[in-house]
Amino acid sequence: MAIMIEQENKPKNWVLIGGVGIFVIILFVSAYYLFFKNPQVIEELTVSPDQKQVEVLSQIKPDYTKLVEQLNKFYKKGEEQKINTPQLGRQNPFQQL
Repeated sequence: MAIMIEQENKPKNWVLIGGVGIFVIILFVSAYYLFFKNPQVIEELTVSPDQKQVEVLSQIKPDYTKLVEQLNKFYKKGEEQKINTPQLGRQNPFQQL
């Protein structure tokens, strides 16, 4: 006759299993709330005030027509004022005096 020895089953720690389950549920609920339900919370936490000012500045639409008009006035003024440069030296520097 053969001798059969059965191994004793260890009791399961249901408190630990329940605690881990509750932790996982809380983790998923908080991730859902932060990323899907209310994503503005993450933006408020991660965006600095300087970056918010950059966003406001990037939404400004400049008026290029005023800039072009000012540049045209500047260049027209430059055409009217011709600069007379004095002539330095002689026409032919190798010519004797």
